[in-house]
Amino acid sequence: MQFYRPTIGLVLTIGILIIGSYFHENKCLAVEINAPGHRYPITLGGTLQVDYRNISDQARADSRFDIRRARINICGQYLPNLSYELEFEFQGNATKRLVDAYGRLCIYQPSLYLQFGQFKMPFSREWLIEDKAFPFAERSIGYTLQPGRDVGVMLGGEILNGLFLYNLGIFNGDGIDGSTRGNQKDEPELAMRCVLYPLAHTDLWCISPFFGVSFTESRIDTTNVQVQAKSTGMIGTLRNVYELKSHTKFGNLLDVNKRQRKCLESGLIAGPMAFYAEYQRFQYKDLKPVGEEPSNANIYTWYTSLVINLNGMSMSQPLSPKKKTSVDIWQAAFRREYFSGDANWIKAESFNAAKEANAYSLALSWMRIPYYRILIDYTYTDISDPIRIRVNPDSTIEYMTSETSVTMRFQINM
Repeated sequence: MQFYRPTIGLVLTIGILIIGSYFHENKCLAVEINAPGHRYPITLGGTLQVDYRNISDQARADSRFDIRRARINICGQYLPNLSYELEFEFQGNATKRLVDAYGRLCIYQPSLYLQFGQFKMPFSREWLIEDKAFPFAERSIGYTLQPGRDVGVMLGGEILNGLFLYNLGIFNGDGIDGSTRGNQKDEPELAMRCVLYPLAHTDLWCISPFFGVSFTESRIDTTNVQVQAKSTGMIGTLRNVYELKSHTKFGNLLDVNKRQRKCLESGLIAGPMAFYAEYQRFQYKDLKPVGEEPSNANIYTWYTSLVINLNGMSMSQPLSPKKKTSVDIWQAAFRREYFSGDANWIKAESFNAAKEANAYSLALSWMRIPYYRILIDYTYTDISDPIRIRVNPDSTIEYMTSETSVTMRFQINM
């Protein structure tokens, strides 16, 4: 049965694509609603991603179909310089439905705006790029170290006609609205991201490099100590490459001081090709378990990726979601990534965390922008230490030291 799973998944995915091609493409565009008495139209859109993921390890029962994302968003303007966006997630039973809910006040366009509500914290290009535009099935292992969405306020804009972009915000530091909070004293989380485009005002060699830095820091309580780093094939499961929670190998945590993230990013866009790289450092400061002296937990990760539009279309060419004609793009992407967890906080006999992981991804996409997309992603992950898969009825234990996953995705954009 294991042999037939990828074949069945591929046939069904291609079948969905063929059926989808019969829809009238203009009906897949975002819908504009002109409310009576409302000066500005309200735009209704969304994204649906249906996956089939095959895991080659026969000991794992993780090969499955999945609704990866099912989102609806509403956006519009209330005043000429005041816009808003709401986004809701309908995937999964336990999902907190509200994804984004924010307003943006343009104070001096494009140099300064104020954003307030719940939205993505400014940190790294990999995190900020839209899910529907991401060239791989999943983000890198280090994605789980990034801050995610939170409630707060942020200043942002660009300087010197796009030469320099900046974001500076202050957030709760607990995650999306309704997240669990501790009863210990903590402080808001400061976040910033700055990006330099040194050739923004030239057409030198038709290339566009950029360099960026991101930083977050906050004083937290023990409920905020939670790292669950996952490979591509572990997304949507209880498995982790590395895990660190408030209950450590030394016992429960009594206290923690700060959480700090740092990220360096760079990229180069040259015609139909784009190269990206990021390095992240994640740190908990002064973790104090019961009966132990305080110490830090340090986690490092990096990735490099290459994305190519095979039909020659420039990576920097803007694609409007309101185009009346579709654009076909074949895209190939390769990624190499590395993850290093802090070995001092691993409980070896539990077999639930590894010191290191190396992963390689190859993805191929066909996109009919802005309507739909089909993606095939192959990812191999090598894990330095055995991770327990399951305990058999005869009390024998099965482990994994590597993972091979193949993801096939059909995506519809509205």
